[in-house]
Amino acid sequence: MTEQPSEVKHLPTSASCFVCGEENPAGLGTRFYVEDGIVKARLRPQEHHCGYPNVVHGGVVAAIMDETMGWAAARAITRMCLTGELTVRYIEPVPADRELTVTTEMIKAGRRMAHVRSAIEDDTGHVYARAEGRFLPLSVEQTLLVDDHLIYRGGEERVFEPLREGGTE
Repeated sequence: MTEQPSEVKHLPTSASCFVCGEENPAGLGTRFYVEDGIVKARLRPQEHHCGYPNVVHGGVVAAIMDETMGWAAARAITRMCLTGELTVRYIEPVPADRELTVTTEMIKAGRRMAHVRSAIEDDTGHVYARAEGRFLPLSVEQTLLVDDHLIYRGGEERVFEPLREGGTE
């Protein structure tokens, strides 16, 4: 039996965000994407993202996991979200000499909060850190204002389109 290829859909970026900002020279330049319903991000750290030689700064690790979980929460409740709580468990130093992937798992999503889990690992599946976060939704108006400033090149998932069409109150 032949395995079906995974469907991958990118999410929009922004101009200035530290994690996905296209115009942020100090940023990570990450693209978030959805694969088989799971929000993911690939990371190729640079030297200026390190706290020690070849060790990604813990704040950078937290930032990419936070943003990836935030997108998972946004997709689950159709609102941009703010981080209400973030807990990161650093298992071992995150190396900067390889590509890394952040994956998310939705624990629970409701109208007032989304609870999400994530992990950052290398291509062999070795996990360097895990995180959990609770995310609070913005209002419809605030969400659409943020969405108006996101960069859509074509083909990205339009998470908030139902709000523009008057749905998902």
